[in-house]
Amino acid sequence: MTNTPEQPNLEDRVLVCKDCGNKFLWTAGEQKFFYDKGLQNTPKRCKICAATYKEKLREKHPVWPIQCRKCKKKAEVSFEPKSEDTLCENCFQQEIEKRNKAIKALGETLPE
Repeated sequence: MTNTPEQPNLEDRVLVCKDCGNKFLWTAGEQKFFYDKGLQNTPKRCKICAATYKEKLREKHPVWPIQCRKCKKKAEVSFEPKSEDTLCENCFQQEIEKRNKAIKALGETLPE
């Protein structure tokens, strides 16, 4: 049986962006999302700077166009696909969640 940490008391928090220095609100809802996904690090950038940072990362790393095997939507991936058996990010996350539920149902610990 797995031990899950108790959910912390979630309240809106004001954080300071490490890039622009502006204050931004990290809402209780956003914190719950982080907790539910197992994310442990507090955001360091406001939404505008985070989007800019992600765009800079995309410029450094090429992307390849795909058509998702499951939903058939066009998407981009950050690796060169070796087959047409590729999922978009949304469908991939759904598959991971389905796998995690099956693992938990067996009473096993989720991979890190």
